This record gives sequence, structure tokens and C-alpha cells, in this order.
Amino acid sequence: MSETSDCGLNEETTETTQTTQAQSIGKNKDKLFGIVYGVGVNVNNVIGSGIVTSPGIIWKAVKSPEVVLLLWLICGLVALSGSLSYVELGVIHKISGGETKYLQTAYPHPRDMMSYLFSFMYIFAIQPGILSAILQSAAQYFWFTINGHDQEITQSTSGWFLSFSPFWIVKIIAVTLLLIITVYHMLSNKWANYINQTLAVIKLVTYSTIAIAGIYKLANPDNRLNWKRLEGNTDITAYSTSILLIMFSYNGWNSLNYSLDEFRKPEKRLIYSNSISVAIVIIVYLLVNVAFISVVPEHLIVSSDPDEVIAATFFHQLFGKSEAMVRIFTALVVLSVMGTAAAEVWGGSRVIVAAAKSDFFSKYSQELRTWNIRFNTPVNALLAQFVWCSLIIFFIGSSFTLTTFTLFSKFAMYSYWIFYFFTGIGLLIIRKNNITKSLLTAGPFILGGLYILTFSFIVKTDDCQELESQKCRIQNLSPIFISYGFLSVALVLYYWWKTMLYG
Repeated sequence: MSETSDCGLNEETTETTQTTQAQSIGKNKDKLFGIVYGVGVNVNNVIGSGIVTSPGIIWKAVKSPEVVLLLWLICGLVALSGSLSYVELGVIHKISGGETKYLQTAYPHPRDMMSYLFSFMYIFAIQPGILSAILQSAAQYFWFTINGHDQEITQSTSGWFLSFSPFWIVKIIAVTLLLIITVYHMLSNKWANYINQTLAVIKLVTYSTIAIAGIYKLANPDNRLNWKRLEGNTDITAYSTSILLIMFSYNGWNSLNYSLDEFRKPEKRLIYSNSISVAIVIIVYLLVNVAFISVVPEHLIVSSDPDEVIAATFFHQLFGKSEAMVRIFTALVVLSVMGTAAAEVWGGSRVIVAAAKSDFFSKYSQELRTWNIRFNTPVNALLAQFVWCSLIIFFIGSSFTLTTFTLFSKFAMYSYWIFYFFTGIGLLIIRKNNITKSLLTAGPFILGGLYILTFSFIVKTDDCQELESQKCRIQNLSPIFISYGFLSVALVLYYWWKTMLYG
């Protein structure tokens, strides 16, 4: 692939259309996405486990309802800035692959390095981390749907020292849900989209119900006590932790950039799909947070243990006398979170295919880039993704004291924001002749990335059970250490790959 962006794009376009099979698949895929469809895909990908898992952790850290809402709004605007930045990049490139292609264009030297590092990190670290966090949340809500809210899932030590039930059962449930999602994505591209859109509708109905119920409760003065009694936390560690978790909740705003080959007229429709979907998500998230703050009792918000199943607590307060209603709504949350996982599976498989087209997997690249003609799906990429994510869920997810959701959400988001930051800078490099306009779009996105990469190192040292401050600090920094560990491996493999390919 040429080291100049224009030649690189021309060669990539030629590569993706050089066989009859690819042309046939491309014609079918071009008919999938319009604006409404794109909004549905983005909303389905963004709204998921974060909004029903992170609020309990964030409230414990920040405590002030007004500050909590402000943080969700600011992070939403950063996501919107990132989304609009990716619109520009999508219009410039007009091909699938997301950051794999954008970094290749913005940073041509060393040859393909940034693109390779992102592909490695996304496939082997970021995507498994995101899916593990999402599926852990879905599995926990599934557990509560079956067993009730009284069956708590706690983790005070490494998973290897915990009994089989419920810790390992939840892990098995998470992998089973991933298997279901992977199978229907392998069997039919068309039906996978139908199922995912159905899950998106369920998701919007579920979270709209939460928001409406919360607003109704807020109308009663007795339910406004949390807004008056909770006092804010001025400790900066509360904000550094919270912002990373909130950005995890907003993640997915760039999902359409991984499937531009399947989008009708991306230069005209991507901006509407991205901006409308992010605006919808911001409104939904603010309303859901208002609902949770209004309904969940103060003592549960400020309790010593963060509530990772805050929606279950919310439904118990709302339908306390009807266990059946509680379980129905927690089941709807499970389906909602599965919708997000499904969108991640969709996007992740496309990144694997794009990386394989650049021959990043050596002798396995041909197999991983192949689309099954009968099903019109990247079967091999989906299968490889399932196997690797399952191993990550079982082995890494069980080897740390931090809860699985916290570990993987922080690890995945910090890793992702390394490349988000460089992609934002890359947009300015690509558009250097019109940098002022791009800076207005990407400025908040770049500043948000700088904040996350810098202040995430500021963590608490006094919130660990039976651990001295230094060991507690190391434990809370473990997601970042894992991120840089994977990145170091990626750098070593890049130079090996470069030697094998170019000599």
C-alpha cells in the first residue's frame, strides 16, 4: 500500500473491488443503510450496559446530582465532537475500517505502524474488553432476572479464589450470550440486522420507560430528597474515574465508520445519522440519570459498595410489591444490553476483515478477510472474535480483584482513547489546508482525550479491602497497566510483521 494517502486509498478501493465475489457482496451491502437505519445502528450500539451499570459507581464517587448530570452532559458533547470528526474522516475515505484506515492516512511513517497498532489493540484488547464489560453486565442482570435481587454477586478477591456459584455461572452466561449473538451474525447478514434493530427498539422502549417513570416520581416532592441532601465530592479522583466510565457508556458513536461500504451515500447521510443518534443518546442518558437519582434511596447511592446493577435496584423501588414486574424489566435490560453487544460484534468483525485486507495476520489474512457467499457474512472473522473474547472473559476477567465490569470498561476505554486522541490529531494533519474548520469540530474531542490519558493515572488509594495504600493504587491502575502491556506486545509484533512483509 502506498505511503501517500491518495494512492493508499486508490489501492484500497481497487483491492476491495477486484473480484466478482467482493463486487456482489458490495452491491448487496450498499442497500442496507439509510439515515434512519444508521441512527438505529448507532443508538443500538451506544445505549447499553454503561447507563445501567456505571451510574451506581459514579454516584458513589461524585455524590452531587447536579455535578453527575453535568459530567454526563460534558462527556456527551465530547462524544458528539468525536462523532462529527469521524463524519469528516468517513467522507474523506468512504470505505469501511474506521481508525485502521484513518491512522494509515494520517501517519504514513513508519509504514502502517499506527494502523497496525490500532488493529492489534482493537482486535485483541479493546473489542474483547468492551464485549466483556457489556456481557458481564448482561449476565448479571440475567442472573437477577432468574434468581431475584437478593442473590448478590460480589467479588472481594481474584475470581480464581471464589466459589463456582455465582461468579463462574455469570461468566458462563456471558459467553453463552456471546455465542448466541455470534451465531446469528454468522448465519445471515440481513437477519442479523433485523434482530439488532428489534433489540434497538426494545432498548429505546425500556430506557424510555425508566425515564418517564423517573420524571413521574420526580413530580412528587417526597422523591426530591436526593437532590437536596447529597453533597458533592471535591476529590479529583472521583472525576477521573467517573469520566472514563461515562465515556464507556457513550462509546459506539463511531460504529457506522466500520461499515461505510454498507452505507448509502455516506457523504450525505453519515452526518445526520451520527449527530442525530448522539443527540438522542445524550437526552436519554440525562433523563435516565434523573430517574435513578429520583427513585433510588440516598443510603443506597452513598453506600460503601458501588451498585453495578442500579437498574435492578431502580425497578425494586418502583415495583417493590410485584416481583414479576421487576423480573420482566430486568429481562428487558438483558435484551437491551445484548443489542449493544450485537452491535459491537458487528463492528468488530468488520475491523478484523479490514485488518486482514492489509495482511496484518500474515498467513491467516486470506481466511479472515473472506466473506461467506451463501450467508453474506464474514464467518471466519466472527468465529475468531468469539474464541478470543471467550478466553479474555474467562482468564483475564477472573485474574484481578477489581470487578469484571470495572476492570474491562476502564481497560477498554483507556486503550481506545489512546487511538481516539491520535485519530483526532490525525484529522488535523489530513485537513491541514483547512485546519481551522476541523479544529472547531475536533477540538473538544482532542481535549477530552488529553484529559483522559493524563488524569486517569490519578486514582484512589483508600477504597480497597484489606490493602495498604500503595497496593490499592496499583490495583486501581491495573486496567491502565494492562492497556500498555498489550500496546508493548503490539509494538514488538509490528516490527516482526514489518520485517516479514517488507524485509
